[in-house]
Amino acid sequence: MVFPSVIASVTAGEKETEVSASTLGEVIDRLVVKYGDAFKERIFDSSGNLSKFLNFYVNGKNISFLKQLETQLNDGDKVLILPTVSGG
Repeated sequence: MVFPSVIASVTAGEKETEVSASTLGEVIDRLVVKYGDAFKERIFDSSGNLSKFLNFYVNGKNISFLKQLETQLNDGDKVLILPTVSGG
């Protein structure tokens, strides 16, 4: 899993970590245990949904086009979190 700077601020400066899990949801659950509530608050909104200010990618594919948190993972898969970029 690769973290952007807005997430690395709550991961003790770690910008990358390895996690063994079968779904993206399991990865996030394990990272919440590892990094605590501050991490959870960055990843989820107040309703418990993934933050609309972050995009999640598995092997370069946006999870919005996959199975969201139920997206299956295999050994060696790369998970990336990027902040949403907008403008006008």
